[in-house]
Amino acid sequence: MTTRQISIDEDDFQAFVDGQLPPELRRAVMAYLAARPEESARMDEYRRLTEEMHLLYDEVLYEPLPTRLRVEHYRGRTAWWATPLRWLGLAELSLAPRAAAIAVLLLAGASGGWALGLHYIQPEVEPPAVSFNRLAVNAHVLYASDMQHPVEFGADRQDQMLLWLSERLGQAVHAPNLRDLGFTLVGGRLLPASGEPAAQLMYENPDAQRITLYIRGNWASAPGAAHDGTFSFASEGGVSSVYWREGPFAYALLGELDREQLFATAKIIQQQRAMPVVAPEQTTATAEKGAT
Repeated sequence: MTTRQISIDEDDFQAFVDGQLPPELRRAVMAYLAARPEESARMDEYRRLTEEMHLLYDEVLYEPLPTRLRVEHYRGRTAWWATPLRWLGLAELSLAPRAAAIAVLLLAGASGGWALGLHYIQPEVEPPAVSFNRLAVNAHVLYASDMQHPVEFGADRQDQMLLWLSERLGQAVHAPNLRDLGFTLVGGRLLPASGEPAAQLMYENPDAQRITLYIRGNWASAPGAAHDGTFSFASEGGVSSVYWREGPFAYALLGELDREQLFATAKIIQQQRAMPVVAPEQTTATAEKGAT
Protein backbone atom coordinates (compact mmCIF):
# COMPACT_ATOMS: atom_id res chain seq x y z
CA MET A 1 0.00 0.00 0.00
CA THR A 2 1.43 3.40 -0.95
CA THR A 3 0.68 6.81 0.52
CA ARG A 4 0.21 9.66 -1.91
CA GLN A 5 2.72 12.42 -1.19
CA ILE A 6 1.43 15.99 -1.10
CA SER A 7 3.82 18.78 -2.01
CA ILE A 8 3.76 21.74 0.40
CA ASP A 9 5.25 25.13 -0.45
CA GLU A 10 5.27 28.64 0.99
CA ASP A 11 1.98 29.52 -0.72
CA ASP A 12 0.35 26.65 1.16
CA PHE A 13 1.72 27.97 4.45
CA GLN A 14 0.30 31.41 3.76
CA ALA A 15 -3.08 29.96 2.77
CA PHE A 16 -3.05 27.78 5.91
CA VAL A 17 -2.57 30.82 8.15
CA ASP A 18 -5.39 32.62 6.29
CA GLY A 19 -7.72 29.61 6.57
CA GLN A 20 -7.98 29.19 2.79
CA LEU A 21 -6.74 25.59 2.35
CA PRO A 22 -9.05 22.71 1.41
CA PRO A 23 -9.45 20.06 4.16
CA GLU A 24 -7.06 17.47 2.68
CA LEU A 25 -4.21 19.94 2.20
CA ARG A 26 -4.90 21.56 5.58
CA ARG A 27 -4.44 18.19 7.30
CA ALA A 28 -1.21 17.63 5.37
CA VAL A 29 0.17 21.00 6.49
CA MET A 30 -0.82 20.29 10.10
CA ALA A 31 1.01 16.95 10.00
CA TYR A 32 4.05 18.63 8.43
CA LEU A 33 4.14 21.32 11.14
CA ALA A 34 3.66 18.81 13.95
CA ALA A 35 6.97 17.20 12.97
CA ARG A 36 8.83 20.51 12.61
CA PRO A 37 8.59 22.74 15.71
CA GLU A 38 10.61 25.56 14.10
CA GLU A 39 8.19 25.79 11.17
CA SER A 40 5.23 25.64 13.55
CA ALA A 41 6.71 28.55 15.51
CA ARG A 42 7.07 30.48 12.25
CA MET A 43 3.39 29.91 11.46
CA ASP A 44 2.48 31.17 14.94
CA GLU A 45 4.41 34.35 14.19
CA TYR A 46 2.52 34.71 10.89
CA ARG A 47 -0.77 34.35 12.74
CA ARG A 48 0.25 36.95 15.29
CA LEU A 49 1.15 39.44 12.56
CA THR A 50 -2.09 38.69 10.71
CA GLU A 51 -4.10 39.20 13.88
CA GLU A 52 -2.43 42.54 14.57
CA MET A 53 -3.07 43.70 11.01
CA HIS A 54 -6.75 42.72 11.26
CA LEU A 55 -7.15 44.54 14.57
CA LEU A 56 -5.59 47.69 13.12
CA TYR A 57 -7.14 47.82 9.65
CA ASP A 58 -10.28 45.65 9.41
CA GLU A 59 -12.67 48.54 9.89
CA VAL A 60 -10.83 50.61 7.26
CA LEU A 61 -10.61 47.66 4.86
CA TYR A 62 -14.37 47.19 4.80
CA GLU A 63 -15.42 50.81 4.63
CA PRO A 64 -17.79 51.21 1.67
CA LEU A 65 -16.26 52.56 -1.53
CA PRO A 66 -17.54 56.11 -2.17
CA THR A 67 -19.89 56.42 -5.12
CA ARG A 68 -17.60 58.92 -6.83
CA LEU A 69 -14.89 56.22 -7.06
CA ARG A 70 -17.10 53.53 -8.58
CA VAL A 71 -16.99 52.76 -12.29
CA GLU A 72 -20.76 52.60 -12.64
CA HIS A 73 -21.02 56.18 -11.42
CA TYR A 74 -19.30 57.33 -14.61
CA ARG A 75 -20.63 54.73 -17.04
CA GLY A 76 -22.36 56.40 -19.99
CA ARG A 77 -21.00 59.84 -19.17
CA THR A 78 -18.89 61.94 -21.52
CA ALA A 79 -15.43 63.15 -20.54
CA TRP A 80 -15.40 65.82 -17.85
CA TRP A 81 -14.10 68.49 -20.23
CA ALA A 82 -16.50 67.72 -23.10
CA THR A 83 -19.59 69.57 -21.81
CA PRO A 84 -17.98 72.96 -21.07
CA LEU A 85 -16.12 72.81 -24.38
CA ARG A 86 -19.40 72.12 -26.18
CA TRP A 87 -20.94 75.11 -24.43
CA LEU A 88 -18.09 77.27 -25.68
CA GLY A 89 -18.24 75.78 -29.19
CA LEU A 90 -14.74 74.31 -28.82
CA ALA A 91 -15.58 70.61 -29.03
CA GLU A 92 -14.28 70.32 -32.60
CA LEU A 93 -10.92 71.98 -31.97
CA SER A 94 -7.74 70.11 -32.76
CA LEU A 95 -5.63 68.74 -29.87
CA ALA A 96 -3.34 71.77 -29.32
CA PRO A 97 -6.09 74.43 -29.25
CA ARG A 98 -8.21 72.09 -27.16
CA ALA A 99 -5.41 71.81 -24.58
CA ALA A 100 -5.22 75.59 -24.42
CA ALA A 101 -8.98 75.81 -23.96
CA ILE A 102 -8.82 73.27 -21.15
CA ALA A 103 -6.13 75.32 -19.43
CA VAL A 104 -8.38 78.38 -19.60
CA LEU A 105 -11.25 76.41 -18.09
CA LEU A 106 -9.05 75.13 -15.27
CA LEU A 107 -7.96 78.66 -14.38
CA ALA A 108 -11.54 79.84 -14.44
CA GLY A 109 -12.58 76.95 -12.27
CA ALA A 110 -9.84 77.63 -9.73
CA SER A 111 -10.97 81.23 -9.26
CA GLY A 112 -14.71 80.58 -9.30
CA GLY A 113 -14.93 77.24 -7.52
CA TRP A 114 -15.26 78.69 -4.03
CA ALA A 115 -17.90 81.13 -5.15
CA LEU A 116 -20.02 78.50 -6.83
CA GLY A 117 -19.44 75.77 -4.22
CA LEU A 118 -18.28 72.23 -4.80
CA HIS A 119 -20.76 69.46 -5.44
CA TYR A 120 -20.28 66.66 -2.93
CA ILE A 121 -21.52 63.18 -3.68
CA GLN A 122 -22.76 61.40 -0.58
CA PRO A 123 -21.03 57.99 -0.33
CA GLU A 124 -23.16 54.90 0.00
CA VAL A 125 -23.06 53.49 3.52
CA GLU A 126 -22.93 49.77 4.11
CA PRO A 127 -25.73 48.56 6.44
CA PRO A 128 -24.47 47.97 10.02
CA ALA A 129 -25.60 44.33 9.94
CA VAL A 130 -23.47 43.64 6.84
CA SER A 131 -20.44 45.32 8.42
CA PHE A 132 -20.99 43.28 11.56
CA ASN A 133 -21.10 40.06 9.55
CA ARG A 134 -17.86 40.97 7.75
CA LEU A 135 -16.10 41.36 11.09
CA ALA A 136 -17.46 37.99 12.17
CA VAL A 137 -16.19 36.34 8.96
CA ASN A 138 -12.73 37.85 9.45
CA ALA A 139 -12.57 36.59 13.02
CA HIS A 140 -13.69 33.11 11.95
CA VAL A 141 -11.11 32.86 9.15
CA LEU A 142 -8.36 34.09 11.46
CA TYR A 143 -8.98 31.82 14.46
CA ALA A 144 -10.86 28.73 13.24
CA SER A 145 -7.75 27.50 11.41
CA ASP A 146 -5.43 28.16 14.36
CA MET A 147 -4.30 24.85 15.82
CA GLN A 148 -2.09 26.33 18.56
CA HIS A 149 -4.07 29.17 20.19
CA PRO A 150 -7.58 29.30 18.74
CA VAL A 151 -9.11 30.69 21.96
CA GLU A 152 -8.13 32.78 24.98
CA PHE A 153 -10.20 30.72 27.41
CA GLY A 154 -10.55 26.97 26.98
CA ALA A 155 -13.74 25.05 27.66
CA ASP A 156 -12.26 23.91 30.99
CA ARG A 157 -12.57 27.55 32.15
CA GLN A 158 -16.05 28.10 30.73
CA ASP A 159 -17.56 29.74 33.81
CA GLN A 160 -14.68 32.20 34.13
CA MET A 161 -14.79 32.93 30.40
CA LEU A 162 -18.55 33.63 30.33
CA LEU A 163 -18.34 35.85 33.41
CA TRP A 164 -15.53 37.89 31.85
CA LEU A 165 -17.27 38.19 28.46
CA SER A 166 -20.55 39.16 30.16
CA GLU A 167 -18.81 41.95 32.05
CA ARG A 168 -17.19 43.29 28.88
CA LEU A 169 -20.34 43.07 26.72
CA GLY A 170 -22.58 44.48 29.43
CA GLN A 171 -25.09 41.62 29.20
CA ALA A 172 -25.13 37.97 30.27
CA VAL A 173 -23.35 35.83 27.65
CA HIS A 174 -24.24 32.12 27.47
CA ALA A 175 -22.51 29.33 25.58
CA PRO A 176 -25.12 27.26 23.69
CA ASN A 177 -24.97 23.49 24.08
CA LEU A 178 -24.49 21.96 20.62
CA ARG A 179 -23.54 18.42 21.64
CA ASP A 180 -26.65 16.98 19.99
CA LEU A 181 -25.28 18.33 16.69
CA GLY A 182 -21.85 16.80 17.34
CA PHE A 183 -20.12 20.07 18.27
CA THR A 184 -18.43 20.65 21.63
CA LEU A 185 -17.17 23.94 23.02
CA VAL A 186 -13.48 24.68 22.40
CA GLY A 187 -13.53 28.02 24.22
CA GLY A 188 -13.80 31.70 23.43
CA ARG A 189 -12.15 35.09 23.23
CA LEU A 190 -12.84 38.82 23.31
CA LEU A 191 -12.61 40.79 20.05
CA PRO A 192 -13.25 44.38 18.88
CA ALA A 193 -16.23 45.21 16.67
CA SER A 194 -16.58 48.78 15.36
CA GLY A 195 -15.54 50.29 18.67
CA GLU A 196 -17.61 47.85 20.74
CA PRO A 197 -16.52 44.61 22.45
CA ALA A 198 -17.50 41.32 20.83
CA ALA A 199 -17.24 37.70 21.92
CA GLN A 200 -16.31 34.70 19.80
CA LEU A 201 -17.27 31.20 20.96
CA MET A 202 -15.71 28.29 19.06
CA TYR A 203 -17.06 24.74 18.66
CA GLU A 204 -15.54 21.65 17.08
CA ASN A 205 -16.83 18.24 15.96
CA PRO A 206 -14.94 14.89 15.92
CA ASP A 207 -13.82 15.60 12.32
CA ALA A 208 -12.00 18.74 13.53
CA GLN A 209 -14.56 20.94 11.73
CA ARG A 210 -15.06 24.20 13.55
CA ILE A 211 -17.89 26.69 13.78
CA THR A 212 -17.88 30.00 15.63
CA LEU A 213 -20.57 32.13 17.23
CA TYR A 214 -19.76 35.84 17.13
CA ILE A 215 -21.68 38.06 19.56
CA ARG A 216 -21.74 41.84 19.85
CA GLY A 217 -23.49 43.78 22.59
CA ASN A 218 -24.88 47.32 22.80
CA TRP A 219 -26.62 46.83 19.46
CA ALA A 220 -28.87 49.77 18.59
CA SER A 221 -31.36 48.86 15.89
CA ALA A 222 -31.83 51.37 13.09
CA PRO A 223 -35.28 52.49 11.86
CA GLY A 224 -36.67 49.96 9.41
CA ALA A 225 -34.27 47.22 10.56
CA ALA A 226 -35.32 43.60 10.61
CA HIS A 227 -37.25 42.38 13.63
CA ASP A 228 -35.53 40.44 16.39
CA GLY A 229 -34.72 36.86 15.45
CA THR A 230 -34.88 37.35 11.68
CA PHE A 231 -32.08 35.31 10.08
CA SER A 232 -29.94 36.54 7.18
CA PHE A 233 -27.60 34.30 5.19
CA ALA A 234 -24.28 35.17 3.51
CA SER A 235 -21.45 33.21 1.94
CA GLU A 236 -17.97 34.51 1.20
CA GLY A 237 -14.64 32.79 0.56
CA GLY A 238 -15.97 29.34 1.41
CA VAL A 239 -17.31 30.52 4.79
CA SER A 240 -21.08 30.64 5.21
CA SER A 241 -22.81 32.65 7.92
CA VAL A 242 -26.21 33.23 9.42
CA TYR A 243 -26.61 36.45 11.38
CA TRP A 244 -29.46 37.96 13.34
CA ARG A 245 -30.34 40.46 16.06
CA GLU A 246 -31.94 39.68 19.39
CA GLY A 247 -32.52 42.44 21.93
CA PRO A 248 -29.21 44.19 22.72
CA PHE A 249 -27.17 41.46 21.01
CA ALA A 250 -26.21 40.75 17.41
CA TYR A 251 -25.21 37.18 16.55
CA ALA A 252 -23.37 35.57 13.64
CA LEU A 253 -22.92 31.81 13.28
CA LEU A 254 -20.16 30.84 10.84
CA GLY A 255 -18.60 27.72 9.39
CA GLU A 256 -18.09 25.54 6.35
CA LEU A 257 -21.66 24.23 6.58
CA ASP A 258 -24.48 24.39 4.08
CA ARG A 259 -27.34 26.83 4.41
CA GLU A 260 -29.79 24.35 5.97
CA GLN A 261 -27.30 23.20 8.62
CA LEU A 262 -26.48 26.76 9.62
CA PHE A 263 -30.13 27.77 9.85
CA ALA A 264 -30.96 24.68 11.95
CA THR A 265 -28.03 25.34 14.29
CA ALA A 266 -28.92 29.03 14.60
CA LYS A 267 -32.50 28.07 15.47
CA ILE A 268 -31.27 25.83 18.29
CA ILE A 269 -29.08 28.64 19.60
CA GLN A 270 -32.02 31.01 19.46
CA GLN A 271 -34.25 28.56 21.33
CA GLN A 272 -31.65 28.03 24.04
CA ARG A 273 -31.21 31.79 24.34
CA ALA A 274 -34.92 32.14 25.06
CA MET A 275 -34.79 29.58 27.89
CA PRO A 276 -34.57 31.08 31.39
CA VAL A 277 -31.15 30.64 32.97
CA VAL A 278 -30.67 30.49 36.74
CA ALA A 279 -27.70 32.58 37.76
CA PRO A 280 -25.02 30.83 39.89
CA GLU A 281 -25.58 33.15 42.89
CA GLN A 282 -29.32 32.37 42.80
CA THR A 283 -28.59 28.64 42.76
CA THR A 284 -26.23 29.00 45.71
CA ALA A 285 -28.73 31.06 47.69
CA THR A 286 -31.49 28.51 47.04
CA ALA A 287 -29.25 25.66 48.15
CA GLU A 288 -28.30 27.49 51.35
CA LYS A 289 -31.95 28.23 52.12
CA GLY A 290 -32.84 24.60 51.63
CA ALA A 291 -30.00 23.51 53.94
CA THR A 292 -31.31 25.69 56.75
